[in-house]
Amino acid sequence: MIRIVKFGLAACVLLLIVGSIYQIVQSRSDNLAFPAPGKLYDVAGLMVHLDCRGDGSPTLVMEAGLTQGSKTWSKIRDALSHKTQFCAYDRPGLDWSEPLGKTASAEEISQRLHQLLQVAKIDGPKILVGMSAGGVYVREYYQHFPENIVGMAFIDSSHEQQGNRLPVIESDNSLEMAFSFCKAFQWTGLIRAMGFLDPFINIPGISESDKPLRQAKLNQSHSCASIRFESLSFSEEVRDVEEPKSLGDLPLLVLSQGKQPEANEANGMTFEQALRMGEVWNELQIELTNLSTQGQRFVAKNSGHVIQREQPELIIEKLSEFIDQVRSNKLVSNTPDAS
Repeated sequence: MIRIVKFGLAACVLLLIVGSIYQIVQSRSDNLAFPAPGKLYDVAGLMVHLDCRGDGSPTLVMEAGLTQGSKTWSKIRDALSHKTQFCAYDRPGLDWSEPLGKTASAEEISQRLHQLLQVAKIDGPKILVGMSAGGVYVREYYQHFPENIVGMAFIDSSHEQQGNRLPVIESDNSLEMAFSFCKAFQWTGLIRAMGFLDPFINIPGISESDKPLRQAKLNQSHSCASIRFESLSFSEEVRDVEEPKSLGDLPLLVLSQGKQPEANEANGMTFEQALRMGEVWNELQIELTNLSTQGQRFVAKNSGHVIQREQPELIIEKLSEFIDQVRSNKLVSNTPDAS
């Protein structure tokens, strides 16, 4: 009996060693296949990836949505980098940046971005562009570092009070359990070998050409831990009692999803709940628009939450117009119903 137990333990240890070697080899192969498109900068001891393209002023500084990195802008990056300088970066543990290994508040995220821009010498006027959770982060940035910020754009931005105001959808904790499992065993190669994260590759609007890169980045040894830490951090940022702080007369562009609500059986959401969710989300988007006396809003009729992937031509059009308006200082408060 003891021999059997010892043999079983030895076999498990051997499998872990072989699996971890497999994970290391495959990760190195992925890194060679998908090198960082930008540069890695040392920000307080953490290597952070920043990809800046194009020339011109003001610089677009892109802050991606929850657990998303710089690759989320692939469908709009090239067109906008012909218009002005376009800078996208990866928060810790996402895409090409090193993992932090812990949670990080919005204040810490904004400070790290500010340090990154300083180290990379991205000076002069800037427009902050925040998608989803990125909207919360760029507003936090502006509160601490308003210098040289000449405009702001929200792409279906989250709201600091949404955790208290959006309808609660009851669901099991299977997703949380899945990522906890992934976090514990990703280093062993088991997650990669099982194709455990493959269902998360097909996010709305992703192109076929971007799928291999997304698969590679999801299968990094730290990705599940980084996703888990970022999700936990963000959940604490959207339960504020106080409303988001005013942006004064800062030029502001708001782009919101406009696709008709649908039931989502996988998430346990009925059509009635989806309809109510859409109504509250629209209210939150209007409030965000009203943060500035120069706020203007457009609704992406054919898009869900990830507008830069689902309706990239609209993002390109409206951001290009907004850049011209900021450059000429000709902005008028406007809240059209649809675009």
